[in-house]
Amino acid sequence: MHWGKELHEMMRMYSSMKALQLLVALAESEEEVPLAKLSAMTGIPPSSTHRILQEMQHCGFVIKDDARKCYRVGFEARLLALQLQKTNFLYEAAKAEMTYLNDLSLETIHLIGEEDREAVYLAKLGAKNSVGLHSAVGKRIPLHCTSGGKALLAWKSESWLKNYLEHTELVRYTSKTLADPESLLRELEVIRIQGYAVDNHEHHTDVVCIAAPIFDVDNQALAAISIAAPDYRFSLEKALSYGKELLQCAARITEKLGCNYPIQLSKSS
Repeated sequence: MHWGKELHEMMRMYSSMKALQLLVALAESEEEVPLAKLSAMTGIPPSSTHRILQEMQHCGFVIKDDARKCYRVGFEARLLALQLQKTNFLYEAAKAEMTYLNDLSLETIHLIGEEDREAVYLAKLGAKNSVGLHSAVGKRIPLHCTSGGKALLAWKSESWLKNYLEHTELVRYTSKTLADPESLLRELEVIRIQGYAVDNHEHHTDVVCIAAPIFDVDNQALAAISIAAPDYRFSLEKALSYGKELLQCAARITEKLGCNYPIQLSKSS
């Protein structure tokens, strides 16, 4: 991969970009790079280069070969690159279906992923009605009481769920939040049968949403797509009326990713 000269020059202007400059220089190099060469490549003084590399090494973004005194891109940087690539690829596969659901329902459409035992908004299309939801891409929300979160949880392995329940507090946000493991596990069984998950005032007292899972090649829930709206115009009954369409959209996204959809749509519609 090659970054243009203009980007390199722009990055040199900002002190906050120094770590990124060094990471880009390492990414462009086919071999491990010594500190002096990295300093020359980026224009960052050797002392600052050494300090920043130590910090990135401590966080796993850079690996140092102590014998050769050279540096290369670390695991965390590669993991970040893969995550960014996956998220972008996923959105490209999902955006047509998100637009379809947005036009159909006139409500907020979210694409939701999971990271560190939390749900994360990966993409959003705002409601076409006058009042939407105060959600934002990158915002983290609980898994146990949101439709997207429960759609992801329902297809996690038994061992993953056990670890999740042992290390995650099931916070009660409303009177309807499933805040004990037994109730949540029973709910996940229902979700696996019907194919979609519902948040009926469980996270917010005035919001209802419905979500369906998107799968990867191993039949693991990679993400979820949801419709969410204020309850005064989006009752539970109305949310459920979109179940069939939502599952079909999730299935089409899964197929665009080159994977088979494991939910039998005829049984879920």
